[in-house]
Amino acid sequence: MFGPDGDGVLALWNGVDPLRQEEYELWHTREHVPERLSVPGMLWARRYVRSDGDLPHFLTIYAMRDTGVLRSPDYVKLLDEPTPWSRSMRPSFRGFMRLCCRREWSMGGGIGGCLGALMLPAGPLLQSDTLHDMLAGLLAGPCLVTAHLLIRDESVPDVPFKIGGEAPDAVPGGVILLESHDDALLAAVAPELGEGLAALGVGEAAAGFTRYRLSYALDRDRRDGVVAIVGPTLLP
Repeated sequence: MFGPDGDGVLALWNGVDPLRQEEYELWHTREHVPERLSVPGMLWARRYVRSDGDLPHFLTIYAMRDTGVLRSPDYVKLLDEPTPWSRSMRPSFRGFMRLCCRREWSMGGGIGGCLGALMLPAGPLLQSDTLHDMLAGLLAGPCLVTAHLLIRDESVPDVPFKIGGEAPDAVPGGVILLESHDDALLAAVAPELGEGLAALGVGEAAAGFTRYRLSYALDRDRRDGVVAIVGPTLLP
């Protein structure tokens, strides 16, 4: 998933008002993601849709040069001066959670069409070799193509606007991302992941393991090819 060019990651989870889901995916694909990738230091974006689990329906991941990109004037301007379409979408989000992270550890190669996400509490475990070794052991089996560990950068301020719906009660300290080429194989690795986390004293976190499938991907150098849509009124 991640290349050698950047260690900043912005991960966003959200649901959306069911009456606007089709519009949301159109807006996100044709306006929002290309707009975000116009910010210097943004590298690529991927949107995932939940296949199983309790985390919100959508997961969007942005790779960045570093987490400082989210403090840059170009990015802050997009937050403070949204397009009319973006402004209209914000109240329709549900369960919105935004984590700015640095990539602590990665192993494997390639991109899997299926992604598993698991949130972990803050603490020294996130930077421990024992956690890295456990994830490396999962990757040695037949189910995964890559494994990543992200740690939240608490120095990055939250978004300066209100999002619709309830927000999660607690913000995690880190995130495990596991990629596979097959959803059934991703599901099959969950018990072993749970056993490994239990041995590390955070077994309760395993219940939050949520599987996603890749819905849309865009690299920064391809954003100019996206055909813009002028507002949501063109929806059937």
